[in-house]
Amino acid sequence: MDMRKKRSLWWGTLTLTGAAVASRGLGLVYRMLLARFLGAEGLGFFQMIFPFYVALVTLAVAGTPVAVSQLIAEEHTNPRRLMRLALIIVTVVSVPLIGLVIMLAKPLAVMLYHDPRFIPLIITIAPALIAVGFSAVLRGYFVGIQQLTYPALSQVSEQLSRVVILYTILNFIGRHAFHNAPLVAVALIPIGEGVSLVILALAYVRSYAPLAGVMSHTSKVRDILRLSVPVTFSRLLGSLVGVIEAFFIPMRLEAAGMSPYNAIRYFGQLTGMALPLIFFPTALTLSLSTNLVPVVAHCHSAEDEQGIREAVMEGLEATAVFTVPVTILLLALGIKLDDLFFHAHIHADVFYPLVLGGFFLYFDITLSGALRGLGRTDIPMRNDLIASALEILMIYLLSINPRMAPTGIPTAIGLGFVLSMVFNAVSFTRLSRIRIPWGKILLRPLASSIPVLLTLALWHIWGMGRHLPQAESLMGSIGLTILAYLLSLRLTGPTHHRLL
Repeated sequence: MDMRKKRSLWWGTLTLTGAAVASRGLGLVYRMLLARFLGAEGLGFFQMIFPFYVALVTLAVAGTPVAVSQLIAEEHTNPRRLMRLALIIVTVVSVPLIGLVIMLAKPLAVMLYHDPRFIPLIITIAPALIAVGFSAVLRGYFVGIQQLTYPALSQVSEQLSRVVILYTILNFIGRHAFHNAPLVAVALIPIGEGVSLVILALAYVRSYAPLAGVMSHTSKVRDILRLSVPVTFSRLLGSLVGVIEAFFIPMRLEAAGMSPYNAIRYFGQLTGMALPLIFFPTALTLSLSTNLVPVVAHCHSAEDEQGIREAVMEGLEATAVFTVPVTILLLALGIKLDDLFFHAHIHADVFYPLVLGGFFLYFDITLSGALRGLGRTDIPMRNDLIASALEILMIYLLSINPRMAPTGIPTAIGLGFVLSMVFNAVSFTRLSRIRIPWGKILLRPLASSIPVLLTLALWHIWGMGRHLPQAESLMGSIGLTILAYLLSLRLTGPTHHRLL
């Protein structure tokens, strides 16, 4: 892998990661505002409708962003013509889908949720599909040409717009002014997507003149569909798993003896308060995975096996450097952080399995990007299908016993993350014949984390006698932990210092 591509990989990852961290930070603020605005039950309703929205988005986008970024990176196509084809595909899919969702809102609400209160929520999210489809294609274009400032800006602006609106409602209008608070929260989804689309569209117009002429390049259509269809099915699968969990988990909890109110409340806490903290570190791995697709695709097109090896190994090393200490922090402080942000009071038996499973999820995301860069977008789809089916089965088995159900469900979700990562790691090794040196990847971050544990213990002992406020104690723990980890990591060798 030449130095230009290596710089573009890390600079692109840095740009998207910075935007993702800012967006996730705003997302945590947004979740806190949502919790205040909706309450536990209202947040449960919002979390139940959101997987359905993600499933619709997956259908509307049709996997075209990955195809666009990969085909542009391979430098065998005209970017302007490719963009026109991709936008036509998204339009043809999303516009009829919007009409279908609006017409079938009532039967969908009854069939999926057994509750007519979901009808206006389903109708409200439908218009967002065309905006998110166009935005996704434009993001794929900018990723493909390795100009990531605009996707980063749009990502942050989308989340910021929702935070500003919700903050204004809570502090200047009041939550009690709205009869249907979940409907207001759902309405913020298309608003945010609209803001993102405006930014990306303006950036694209400035980059290229409007396209003209009639396209008849069926080979390019086939190329787009060849790469996008497996991604679509893979993401649709994840969305459908979310939809299934949205009604299956409360149903299993009710069967275990929990009241309907408490079942929805539990689901809201699990998916709206615990999992967002677990998903926060994916700010790096999702950015890295996005950038690995065009970089690995370029090396694969040039038959540069060494370039593929370097890109993927450095990607996994960066994942380890970041996620090992984050996982330790979540195990040590995650429950207190969750209480501080959401006042969730989540039990350790619920939180810890998600943290441990999340550690594998972070590597799974990076490996998925590597596989898609090799042109095998079907492999992550297959592996997700198997892991998701096993996860649903484990949710059922671990919730048979009423006393096990509240802890068995997050355990099943965590094991699902583990299985998906293992399947993708085996698939990458078989496809590329590149052996992943997990010992080398994990040894230094784990060794550098020993001072982190000592620092946390000493800080805890020091703070016990001083009765520090919870927020100050947590911020001090995080700050000292980061400092101890960075100092230790620098002493372990040049590789990780370079990655940082």
